[in-house]
Amino acid sequence: MAKVGKLTKLKSAIKKWPSFAKNHHHSSSSAAVSDEISEDNNLHVVYVGQTRRPYMLRPDIIFHPLFQELVDRSSRSDEQDREIVVACEVVLFEHLLWMLKTGPEGGSVEELAEFYTY
Repeated sequence: MAKVGKLTKLKSAIKKWPSFAKNHHHSSSSAAVSDEISEDNNLHVVYVGQTRRPYMLRPDIIFHPLFQELVDRSSRSDEQDREIVVACEVVLFEHLLWMLKTGPEGGSVEELAEFYTY
């Protein structure tokens, strides 16, 4: 029953957000990039999803409590400490970045992290 509720929430969120993926594929806070950490503009590489798609993220995103919760839920003991990996679908991760960029989240950090991680 809980999964049905999550799917309903997801469908609702996607309906409200129909053109985001098309129009904002690469925002100022993220873009697919190389494996290196950019020291020039203080961006950090984050790998997302099963395909480990790389994103360059600003420190304000990296240190946001919701992002930190996603990383904690996604971390595995066998991975290198230097890599940041998020177990989240790429489309949902892009929605999360949009939410973090546009304003405060509307739920608890734990509930939102559970919604975004797989």
